[in-house]
Amino acid sequence: MKKKIIYSVITLSLIAVIVFAYIQMSGNTIDKHKARESLEEFLEQTYPDMDYEIKRSVGYGWSDGTYLFKVVKKDPIAVETTYPFYVSALEPYEVFSDTIHESNIDKEASEKLNAEAEQYILTLLQEKVPQVDSVDTDVAVYNKVSKEWTPQLKTPKPILIMLEIEQGDLTKEQMLQQSQEIQKQLNSKSIDYYLAEVGYRSVVKGEEVFNYYVSFTPEQELTIKDVN
Repeated sequence: MKKKIIYSVITLSLIAVIVFAYIQMSGNTIDKHKARESLEEFLEQTYPDMDYEIKRSVGYGWSDGTYLFKVVKKDPIAVETTYPFYVSALEPYEVFSDTIHESNIDKEASEKLNAEAEQYILTLLQEKVPQVDSVDTDVAVYNKVSKEWTPQLKTPKPILIMLEIEQGDLTKEQMLQQSQEIQKQLNSKSIDYYLAEVGYRSVVKGEEVFNYYVSFTPEQELTIKDVN
């Protein structure tokens, strides 16, 4: 009797180990389904007129917790192109990169427009917040759509704006005031951005570190809680 109990415990333990290993290697079925739904929602919102199919086979990266889906885009002339999409296996099941968008980017034109956007935004902001000393953007365009960047330029996707300021003796209240002024100036020119991030930089033991960040969207009402 005792041997049967021991054998049963060992068997159940082995089954549990096998199931756990399977989930670790292939992902949780429920999470996989929710990740697929997240991708479908992303595609419907981003490419509402696109004819596409998400392949049934799904890869799982157990080391970084992502699902790999293959999206087949179907053109009117029956040409099919496959794009890989990585989606987080955890809530909110974020789509990490838009490979359709990335494959269409004109890198040379985008690089030129980025340099122009960064210089324009830096000059604009330094008039009211002279402490801003660095601006980076991710302007991305297709097929040389414009000869030069202006705030009125509509890109396939709104841009990300990343700023740096020397922290020095600034208080959190002063950082908030600066960020509010930066938001005001960006919005005054109707710059098409989806997020701006201000990083407050200092040097500790010879190394550059960022102790505070303030991130905001164009419509966000900033508070002291956003300085973190």
